[in-house]
Amino acid sequence: MTKKNVLLISGIISLALIFVNAIGTFRLCGGREYGICMDVVFNIIEILLPIIPLFIFSLITFKMQDKIFQAWWKFARIWVPLSMLAILISPSYTHNWMFPIEKGTVSFFSSTLFIIASTILIAHQSYKSRKN
Repeated sequence: MTKKNVLLISGIISLALIFVNAIGTFRLCGGREYGICMDVVFNIIEILLPIIPLFIFSLITFKMQDKIFQAWWKFARIWVPLSMLAILISPSYTHNWMFPIEKGTVSFFSSTLFIIASTILIAHQSYKSRKN
């Protein structure tokens, strides 16, 4: 996949997520009473949340050397689907007060770890590229 395709696809999905979140699940699902539609839309937003950091880093790497982008893209194309799968299989609610493993916490931590790992990978590849 090329830089432009990654940037375009992740940008469109990120804008759609921000737009849907701005509208709100209550208004999007009719706004009359709480229903399963709200849970489904909220779960979809949570599952697709790692796309936003993907867009930010594809924007950062767009002007960088193709070698740096390809190294980061090899990492991202594995990490993002795996984190989406982890969010998908995690429970929506938990009764464990000590370690609440649910969709929200899994989504937050997988996105945070993606940001940290991407930053380290891009910095390392940039340093290695400058060294050569």
